[in-house]
Amino acid sequence: MTHTDNQMLVIKGIIENVYKYLHRRKEYINGLNVFPVPDGDTGLNMTLTIQGALANMPDYNGKAISNGEYLKDFAGQMLMNSRGCSGVILALYCQGLSEVIVNGDLSPANVHKALENGYKKAYEGIDNPREGTILTLMYEFKEKFGELMTEEDTAVIIKRCIPHLKSVLDKTPDMLPVLKQAGVVDSGGAGFLIILEGFKREINFKQSASGEVAASTLLHAIKNIRKLIQSSSSNIKNNHLGSLHLNGGIEKINNIRLRNIISDFQHHSGNILNKRKNKLLKDLKEMESSWNPHIQYRYCTEFVVKSDKISSQDQIKQLISGYGDSMIVLHSSDTYKVHIHTNKPDAVLTDVSKFGELVFTKVDDMKKQHRNFISHDTIAYERERSIFCIVSGLGFKKILEELGAEDVFCYGKKKPSVEQLVKAINQLKTKNIIAAPDDQDILMSLKYAASLCKSNVHIVESKSVISLISMLMAVSNDTNINSMSFIHQLNDIRYCGISRAIRETRAEDGTVVKQGDFFTMYDHKIICSGKNIKEVVVQSIEKLAQKENLVTLYKGIPAKRDNNLLPELRRVFQEKEFEEYYGGQYQYYYYITFE
Repeated sequence: MTHTDNQMLVIKGIIENVYKYLHRRKEYINGLNVFPVPDGDTGLNMTLTIQGALANMPDYNGKAISNGEYLKDFAGQMLMNSRGCSGVILALYCQGLSEVIVNGDLSPANVHKALENGYKKAYEGIDNPREGTILTLMYEFKEKFGELMTEEDTAVIIKRCIPHLKSVLDKTPDMLPVLKQAGVVDSGGAGFLIILEGFKREINFKQSASGEVAASTLLHAIKNIRKLIQSSSSNIKNNHLGSLHLNGGIEKINNIRLRNIISDFQHHSGNILNKRKNKLLKDLKEMESSWNPHIQYRYCTEFVVKSDKISSQDQIKQLISGYGDSMIVLHSSDTYKVHIHTNKPDAVLTDVSKFGELVFTKVDDMKKQHRNFISHDTIAYERERSIFCIVSGLGFKKILEELGAEDVFCYGKKKPSVEQLVKAINQLKTKNIIAAPDDQDILMSLKYAASLCKSNVHIVESKSVISLISMLMAVSNDTNINSMSFIHQLNDIRYCGISRAIRETRAEDGTVVKQGDFFTMYDHKIICSGKNIKEVVVQSIEKLAQKENLVTLYKGIPAKRDNNLLPELRRVFQEKEFEEYYGGQYQYYYYITFE
């Protein structure tokens, strides 16, 4: 292994450990999130931005690479894997750093130059930069670093900058009114400082401890204090807030304003004066209202488009600027990464797709995220996106899992209730879920469940379990799950189902299907029937297997013990290839697919 290989492994290890440090504190950062909208996902977005970059770094195959080159590649991956405003700004900042440090020079003078370039990239990369945000921390970092450049060691300078940045973070509520109203510091700035503390730990400096209390707990405390004051009850020691204070829990409250109110309330215990009572009630009302804002543009929409028809970032801005605000456009060669808040995400994606290929799309419902965030029963998301399949048969559950489905809910013979679906979806702890059932009759329950659960749920209106197989095969064939293009491949596999009549009915051509007869359903029509299942299956294959050479049988519970059909079919159709799997469906003896 070369010296440069060792260098790459060191910088890679540092970044991975900083990511872990940030990941452990993401809920603390989420709990501060009120700007630009209080959707409680700043920590998650910063974490996913770094996680995505690490996961998509190239395999250098033993090629010698320097620290600077690795950082440049890492910054490029951050841009393409960035999430939300905070993630995009962090990625821009890292891109600016890497442009300077690519030469591998980590001297104080060159690092200071990199910090200046990082801040410039981040500041110029967004349409409406604001003081009191992560940008303020980035600016103060480069300024303080410049003041301390008499030190010879870059690591020592970074260490000495951190106390100053903590004091700047504490002042962000005075710079941004919405932060002051809510009584919190800026979440993006807090995340930036935590990243620096992570680097400080990696260069063998002492770790600083920080505590945290969930936002839902803080809001619950606000409501309880209001009730106590309004009822003139001042016996705080008999209330759970008293133990929160007396056990030192108050120090873990990141909401500065609430912390001061609880201290004030404790100080006046037994004798709250009317003039203090009115002031406290006013402050509590303002804090509570700050977590229930009117979100003008509901959907945080992100996409990556590859295009040779788009000539500049300004062209994309002109194309979609009328759809919303908070727009950020990043550019690398013929690839553009775009972030926008809008009420019409489908229209945005449709317009942009006319100019190129959408290789990534993500739409977050910020109102839903906000409701989850302030709920006492909050879910901490652990994944960005997953496909959630809902099936009847245990055999199909196994098949879908083998095709790559991470989450499969098997409901058995009885279709799932709304309550069951809500519980199953919430247990996934996934921010964005693509939900696909094996039966159209489940769609209405699923849509209602989606409105009640805490995740953003995109419902795929699939017709059958074969649609799910088709969809997952598209994903397994290297279709990017983030582009959502696989959803349009639900009906790529032609199939029929063999069942048994429970009452007399008629086929499409008028033929009577007697009770107890077997029949074949294809495209919602009965195409053949008979008393012998083997004859019906043979007729079905003769009618439906046109140019397809592969015929696959999925056995249901009624045909579980039938092992004679497959040899007979191979004898009759010697020119075709046959496969058989156990699906475990209840109504159909067989599903038969043609590929």
